[in-house]
Amino acid sequence: MPQDDSQAPLLDTWHSIPSSPSNATCKVYLLQAGGLTLPEDLVLLPSPGEASDSTHQNKDKDKKKKFYVPDYVFLVEHIPTKQYYMFDLGMRKDLENLPPFLVKYVLPQFGCEPLPPADILKEYGTPEQQPENIKAVIFSHMHFDHVGDGAKAGFSNAELWVGPTCCTYARPGYPVDPKGVTLTETLPTDGSRKIVEAFVADTLLEKSKDKRAGMVARAKARGLYEAVLLRDPGDNGWIGLGSFDRAFDVFGDGAAYLIDAPGHSAGHQMMLIRVKIRETGVDDFVLLAGDCYHHPALLKEPKRTARPPYSKESMHADPEQAINTMIRTKAIAEKENVWVIGAHDFSIGEAIASNVKEIKGLVPLNEWSEKGWKGTQGQSLLPATSPRL
Repeated sequence: MPQDDSQAPLLDTWHSIPSSPSNATCKVYLLQAGGLTLPEDLVLLPSPGEASDSTHQNKDKDKKKKFYVPDYVFLVEHIPTKQYYMFDLGMRKDLENLPPFLVKYVLPQFGCEPLPPADILKEYGTPEQQPENIKAVIFSHMHFDHVGDGAKAGFSNAELWVGPTCCTYARPGYPVDPKGVTLTETLPTDGSRKIVEAFVADTLLEKSKDKRAGMVARAKARGLYEAVLLRDPGDNGWIGLGSFDRAFDVFGDGAAYLIDAPGHSAGHQMMLIRVKIRETGVDDFVLLAGDCYHHPALLKEPKRTARPPYSKESMHADPEQAINTMIRTKAIAEKENVWVIGAHDFSIGEAIASNVKEIKGLVPLNEWSEKGWKGTQGQSLLPATSPRL
């Protein structure tokens, strides 16, 4: 049996999380934008280094173990400016209009139940929280269960913010690329939408021996960065934050940080949000973790992540880099003042409303600590098995 020899990142240094000089915070609301079923073999190994059933040649595909996961998106209000942002948009209603490659090869693996967040905001949101008032949609990455319809239905006024190197993957998209896994119209090149991509200079990437060095320059030469504003925080703007080596202050006041979190997909980013100021100086945060992990057990044992050679396939473009990011996420989850929320972490919903498949409306998260919602996250009591269908 193959041995798990993936290397853990060196976490000898914990980067302090700066205080907010103006005590700036955000209000954060969770919305469940439907859900989907995931094949367990694609997500979770029985134990670190133990091969999954997918490696058995005669395995009956119809008997694959699957489990249901929510598709969480988030409404974020930056309190000092009273501006609203969305973090991810879930799935589009008309899944048949996704690129043909996804419709033919990807969707059959998942049982998708989309619920557009624009509909949730219209039914449950205040007048200020309506889709047309959203300043920007911040995409954790560009997979179909996060990008929705590309922020067209309801969110047409919003800017589109994406993570480092995102456009190297998301463009040109289908139909310009017949085999594209994104849609060309999601990130239009005609200037009809303001598209902002966080940018890490090659000098910084080369210093950390990051394989992404040079990717944006090469993609620019191919014309993939037309009508894209590269937001470069600069060498001093990118800071170490907690267990992560690269993040920047989104609003410039310490209320929230976008974190470069590579491994799952090009441009994958997470958002650390300050939700409560404490007199002790140890403020409360939520970390919107996107697709860093797809099962809460992976916050306990990141090396249970399904990937070759232990599993036939993986949920991650670069599984070893994804595990590195997971280990860092585990480290911050172990801090009492940080609640990590993965987009598909079913334990989050169980904490908020036990035995409820679909959470309705907008759930305020700022009081998570007082409500005891975090529980034992990141510790040894996390569930080791999936709720199976």
